[in-house]
Amino acid sequence: MKVALINVDSKMPNLALMKLSAWHKKRGDEVTLIDLSHLRFDRFYGCKIFVGGSGVDLKSELPQEIEAMIPDYELFKMSKGEKIGFTSRGCIRDCGFCIVREKEGLIRETPFDWDGAEKIILLDNNFLASPEWREKLEYMIRHKIKVCFTQGLDIRLINDENAELLAKVDYRDNKFRKKRLYFAFDDPLLEPVIIEKVGLLTRHGIKLGHLLFYVLVGYNTSFDMDIRRFNVLNDLGCLPFIMLYNNSANGLLRKFARWVNKRYYKVCSWNDYLQKVKG
Repeated sequence: MKVALINVDSKMPNLALMKLSAWHKKRGDEVTLIDLSHLRFDRFYGCKIFVGGSGVDLKSELPQEIEAMIPDYELFKMSKGEKIGFTSRGCIRDCGFCIVREKEGLIRETPFDWDGAEKIILLDNNFLASPEWREKLEYMIRHKIKVCFTQGLDIRLINDENAELLAKVDYRDNKFRKKRLYFAFDDPLLEPVIIEKVGLLTRHGIKLGHLLFYVLVGYNTSFDMDIRRFNVLNDLGCLPFIMLYNNSANGLLRKFARWVNKRYYKVCSWNDYLQKVKG
């Protein structure tokens, strides 16, 4: 068979496509990747295409035979020693804006191909809630693995023990260029927790500029709440990153996201920025 795997919108190597590629190549099929992720589509049409993923059906899964495959890392031209995947699935939380609990259930361990890993993009939805978080962090430290916790760590679970270990991990952004730990500040009620845990992380030697917080807007907060969360993070010295709920079409929130995410706030105030974009 000749098989085309189409990457429509994934900005990172797509794990499901990599496993499908490995399965088809094992059968002797010819596999081609068509990468459309650099293009912007509001709607996608095609013929003779199998479409899957959480955006189509929360219950859709790869067949177990394919899920068990070691991913085809060459499909996305990943470097030798670079790996991507889950060491756990599910989550202990049940946030109204998140599909993880409905799709994957409570936290559970999953197999991961650690062999020869030098760089890892972790897709775990709540890594620190995993019963084996300590062993995994110690393994990363012992083997000097560069790790991107791309889905973010749960700031509520930070304590002295895991903060001490995280400080020893070579944590990175998803390009492995910058030191980066990802967290979330989605609920305004978490403000005192954020302040406390950021202080705890810095006491263990983690720099404020290494901390990036996803900030969900357009879900159940007012704009005043959104601005306040930005100000809290900015005052602390952390990096805020605005996430638009369901890609919100709200014009004000889109301007706010651009002002924050492009780091324009470092050169002009919010009010000045609004005046410039209006003009």
